[in-house]
Formats: sequence, structure tokens, C-alpha cells
Amino acid sequence: MTPGGTFPSSAFPRVETPSILQPPRQRRARETEQALLGAGRELLAQRDFAAVSVAQIAAACQVSVGAFYGRFRDKMAYFEALRALVIEETAESVKRYLSQQRWEDVPTHTVLEKAMRFLVLGVIANRGVIRASLRHASTRPEEWLPHRQNGDEVVERMVLLLVPRLALPTAEAEQRVRFAMQAVFSMLVNAVLNDSGPLHLDDERLPGEMTRMLTGYLGVEVAPA
Repeated sequence: MTPGGTFPSSAFPRVETPSILQPPRQRRARETEQALLGAGRELLAQRDFAAVSVAQIAAACQVSVGAFYGRFRDKMAYFEALRALVIEETAESVKRYLSQQRWEDVPTHTVLEKAMRFLVLGVIANRGVIRASLRHASTRPEEWLPHRQNGDEVVERMVLLLVPRLALPTAEAEQRVRFAMQAVFSMLVNAVLNDSGPLHLDDERLPGEMTRMLTGYLGVEVAPA
């Protein structure tokens, strides 16, 4: 993600193919897998995983159902590949965007504002995969573990960024940052699963209101406009 909140083009993982394939066939195989993963990502943003069929995924990128099964054992194996891609991209994005060096000379309120926008946009971009993982987790808890690990990394980086800036004893400051992030993730999960409002995930006011909430709770001063 760039500082302005936009996402770079996704870098799909390299597809390993048997060595007997000629390079053009290898390239076509990689392109087919990329197209299938991209189509599923878009379809899952609009509907539940259970409502998306293999035929719909194949049709969305104009390949045959046979081509789908040539790349993936079944629909669940396909979802696991898609989730692995999202987890990898998210981990890299968090590492780059929330690095301490990036924000050293940035006011704390701006750090909060940019971080909340970063999180909301990331959830919007991957809401279908996140929603499916959450629903699968009711019977298969391990489905949510990779997302949780990425969330934990966000929390640790926010602790490093914010605790030294707060006018509180270190232990209290850390507890507040961790609780604030717990509230943020709870809000985002609820938005993905229930979309109950009053501010929905796509509402452009959501990051600003999240920032307002954290600013007050953490006691961050806002510079006059």
C-alpha cells in the first residue's frame, strides 16, 4: 500500500510446473492460475464463498472448468491458495507501511489517521477472503490463525510506534494501545460479518471516526487546523 492509501498490483506467487513443460506452457499455466485467483478475489468481495461455484470462477476469467481442476484439486484447495496469497501480501504490506522509520517525523494524530485508513482499505480489498475465513473458523479454528498472526503483527508495530509518544507511564500506554487495537479489529470484523453500521465498511467516514475514537482514548493532542 502506498502512503496515500492505494494498493499496488498484486504479485501472485510463482507456479511450479513439471520440467517437461516448455516455457510457453509454463507461462500459460501461471497466467491461468493468476486469472483464477484474481477472479475468485473479486467474486468473494460480492458474495459468500458457499455461493460461488467453480463454474462461476472459471467463467469470470474465460477459462474452462477443466482448466480450474488442472490447477486446483477442489474448491477448498483453491480457497486455501487464495487465502495464502492474501496473507502473504498483507504481511508484506504491514511490514512496509508500519515500519518505524517511515513515521519518525510524523505527528501522532497523523500516524493514527493513516494507520486506520490503511487497515480499513486492507479489509475492503480482502473482505471476501476474510469473511470466508471467519465463517470457516467456526468449525475449523485453524482457518483464522494466519489472519490472527497478521493482526498480531499490526498490534506489535502500533505498540512500537505509539507507546513512546504517549504522555502515560509505559505499562499503561502499552495496555491502552493494545486495547485500542482490540477495539479496532473487533469493529472491522463486525463490519465484515454483519455490516451493521451506522458506518459501513465502504463509508469514507469510517477511518476518520476510528481515528477520533483512538485519539480521545489515547490522549493524543490534535494540532490546530
